[in-house]
Amino acid sequence: MNSKRLSSRQQSSKIAFCGLMVALSVSLMLCGGIIPIATYCVPMACGVLLLPILIEYGKRSAWIAYGSVSILVILLGIDKEAAFFYVFLGYYPIVKWSIDRIKKKPARLVIKLLVFNVSVFLMYAVLGLLLNMDALIAEFTQMGAFLLLLFVLMLNACLLLYDRLLFPLIYLYVHKLQPRLKFMLRK
Repeated sequence: MNSKRLSSRQQSSKIAFCGLMVALSVSLMLCGGIIPIATYCVPMACGVLLLPILIEYGKRSAWIAYGSVSILVILLGIDKEAAFFYVFLGYYPIVKWSIDRIKKKPARLVIKLLVFNVSVFLMYAVLGLLLNMDALIAEFTQMGAFLLLLFVLMLNACLLLYDRLLFPLIYLYVHKLQPRLKFMLRK
């Protein structure tokens, strides 16, 4: 009887914590539609919010949280480009740790860039072709080849900086924030 109560509390705590992170991510995504540069920054910040779920409850819970946020931001999101950016790239903090297990650094880098660029290409293909966002297609056509290449290179540089930043954020969470959340995260 006592173990059932403990298990029930653990499950409730897990659901509450994951729900809180999902709600925070969705709120951040909805507020991000106000500022134009937030189209790329807010989905990355929301991806960072998956890290505590990943650390505390594992990949399965992180994937469920990612899926929940994706569905909600597509349905409620003001900025559809930011919403799709999250849908196509918000999972990166979850898969990063699997990619980092590859021993050879050049192979890791190539796989990270490949995952990122394929996701970005698919995202803009879906936005441009399936959802018929003519304004987006016109914007990229107007840019010209040089500016489009520069945009892609800048996005890749942002991914590498984001990737590099995830480890210190994990460290800060585990050593500074997690001890303060022990009352909520009882295992």
